[in-house]
Amino acid sequence: MKIKWIGKYDGNNLPTVDVGAGAKELPEVTGKSVIMLIPIVLLFACCVYVKKTYLGGVAFSRVDWMIGLVIALLFFPVHELIHAVSFPSGSKVIMFYTMQGLGTTCVSPMTRNRFIVVNMLPSLILGVVPLIAYMIVPSSYVFASTVLCVFSLIHVGSGYVDYLNIVHLLRLPSNAKIQISGAKIYWV
Repeated sequence: MKIKWIGKYDGNNLPTVDVGAGAKELPEVTGKSVIMLIPIVLLFACCVYVKKTYLGGVAFSRVDWMIGLVIALLFFPVHELIHAVSFPSGSKVIMFYTMQGLGTTCVSPMTRNRFIVVNMLPSLILGVVPLIAYMIVPSSYVFASTVLCVFSLIHVGSGYVDYLNIVHLLRLPSNAKIQISGAKIYWV
């Protein structure tokens, strides 16, 4: 895998490839997809409720919330690097930034299931694992509990675009091939 940093995405500087005549485009992720955050917030509310009611209570500190937020923000490049290493071996991976944050893309074709893993892995590692740790850590460890909760919330929440891609991918035939070209995702 080779990573190339292109700086700011300007709408035209992502690599494109010929996708073929029969390729169909996956639906574009729009601003309306933020609605995916509602179930994520509800999931965290349920986790806090369960921890408060059945697992010994909840204790948070504002300072610890801010520390957790800073740590979570510092890990966004790691999120993108996890995407990058998930692409097929030998791929050329392009990293960039936009006003919404960091991004990663790759023009190597891949299977539908591989692309599901590419989309899911950062949220599992940086979101779900810390959420499980948050549920396990006793509430008397206020700093660890708070930082894990905030870190997990940020990384599970920031993956909402990836989850929407997964929803679209699950509707495709299991033998579909995925091809990214520019800012669009195609399948055959």
